[in-house]
Amino acid sequence: MSADVQAQAGRSKQKKRLLIGLGVAVLVAALVAGGIIAGVILLHRPSPAKLPRTASELSSSIRTAERYLTSEGKELARGKTKGATVYSVNARLDTANDAVTGDEVVLFTNRTGDDLGEIVFRVYPNGSDIRGEKGEPVSISEARVDGGPASFKLKGSLLSVRLPDNLKPQGQALVEFQFTEHVPEISGDITGLLGGSAGGYGIFGHGDNVYNLGHFLPTIASYRDGRWENREIPAFGDIADYECSYYTVAFEAPGKFVTVGTGIELAERKGGSGTVHTFVGGPVRDFEIQASPDYKMASSKVGGTVVSSYYIKGAGKSGAKALEVGKTAIEQYSRHFGPYPYTRFNLCEAPLAGGAAGMEFTGQVLLGQILYGDLGLGEGLSEGLEDLGGLEDLMNLFGGGLVGDTLEFVIAHEVGHQWWGLGVGSDSIGHPWQDEALTNYSAVLYYRWVHGEEAADKEMLLQLVMPYSAAGLFGGGDTVVDSPVDKFENQEQYMAVVYSKGALFFNELYNQMGAEAFDRSLSDYYHKYVFLNAMPEDLTNSFEANSKDPGAVAALYQRWIKEVHGDEDIAGGIPGLEGLEELLKDFGDKSGLDLGPLEDLLKEFMDQGGKPPENEPLPNTEPSQII
Repeated sequence: MSADVQAQAGRSKQKKRLLIGLGVAVLVAALVAGGIIAGVILLHRPSPAKLPRTASELSSSIRTAERYLTSEGKELARGKTKGATVYSVNARLDTANDAVTGDEVVLFTNRTGDDLGEIVFRVYPNGSDIRGEKGEPVSISEARVDGGPASFKLKGSLLSVRLPDNLKPQGQALVEFQFTEHVPEISGDITGLLGGSAGGYGIFGHGDNVYNLGHFLPTIASYRDGRWENREIPAFGDIADYECSYYTVAFEAPGKFVTVGTGIELAERKGGSGTVHTFVGGPVRDFEIQASPDYKMASSKVGGTVVSSYYIKGAGKSGAKALEVGKTAIEQYSRHFGPYPYTRFNLCEAPLAGGAAGMEFTGQVLLGQILYGDLGLGEGLSEGLEDLGGLEDLMNLFGGGLVGDTLEFVIAHEVGHQWWGLGVGSDSIGHPWQDEALTNYSAVLYYRWVHGEEAADKEMLLQLVMPYSAAGLFGGGDTVVDSPVDKFENQEQYMAVVYSKGALFFNELYNQMGAEAFDRSLSDYYHKYVFLNAMPEDLTNSFEANSKDPGAVAALYQRWIKEVHGDEDIAGGIPGLEGLEELLKDFGDKSGLDLGPLEDLLKEFMDQGGKPPENEPLPNTEPSQII
């Protein structure tokens, strides 16, 4: 064998190993979320912009922010947001130093019912997993309350600002400070899918000439049971546990950057060294910015909402698909659950890490670049994929196709969060199943409504049943669904139990109640709690109220959500399991790849009716790679 032939054979083997690893990663991937203040880092402050700064100006800005609402959204919000927090922020992206600087003014009304001696903010970029071990801490400076200097302390991702006097219920405080945040680098290529270099899935980070600025604004934390939020950012999962608020944000980015933000863009003007975009929106649970010089955009309208797809140049086909799926999902969920309340919705291609395929924010979602067909493999490794049967053939086995069904399923999931988790708020750290399990099952409903029962059964098998059983291969055994994030042993178990087992609970409920009563239950839940926060019992009470047999609903909830019967209840009980063998055979015939131990484990999985084979680890595979 010549040296050239040997080299070519070596590259082929390398491609096979990489693709197999990628397939396993997709199978169990997430759809998915100290100390005293450091000295101020000397970076350019944002250029001045005319923004509301006094209490009266901030109160008046609410009317402008509500232009983000549709007429139906205004009806849904009526009477639910009195006293909501109002933010006014002047921020700037410094690409030379990969940093965001900002001046923030917040009008806070005490709706807790308790006297308060402090106000606590979540400063997401200062979480240890977000900035990394060697990352620069966030700098907070010039804190003031009601015009006077205020003491403050930043520990991890929680910032406490002391009040000069106790704030009585319904009292107001005007809080101001400046912040500087360093934006960590992330990997949005294939290594990002398998783990990446930034915590938090890369939702606050930059890579591939794209800046993801999720949760970049210090945001007032939740307050419940007589105390402020004191839980740090979990290693996996989501932290979007905020009250609905109103925002006016002037954001300066380099002139050639396309800047996409929550809400509506009220104005655009030249700034000190770039372009200042002023966004307004409310009531919303968060504020997110995407910025890149490489973004292209396509848009369309569904009802009173303009839907826009932002994609990296060269990904126009996937960008167009994302737009159509996004429109369809908004239309379907609005019809079955209740109207989408905002005039804008953005889908943004983004580099993500840590196994995440997507991430939701109010009116704006991030979709992993790998879903758009960009593996980031480089020309040398990308050439010749067709010789292996093609990437799409591989992905058709593991979850429906990265550039096909998986993109659609992820979009259906992330759009669903506009109803569950963002529309109706819930404690995403203490009860993550309440929004994630319901959202994942909503994606199955989307397939049922749009593509029919057979397609829905297939997605339930590929996106719910198989990931649950596959997670058992990598140490993700069953546990109680209604558990806080920190009670799960690892991300594999979290994904299997919350996203799969929790979602399959709703399928049992759907079969028990019937489609009409099931839809009515979710519609009632949405209309009652949109723009508010709900507890798990509020969700289950809605189902019981619409069921002919409330006791049966309660029994299902107890068995599936509060007890541990997943291996018994899921094995063999879901339509479509028998189709896995055909998928495996079809893939093998087309690609010629030998899946080795993975194929043996999957066959054993089928032989046992969907049960994991005694929690055996995948041979020669590190669990940390399978995320």
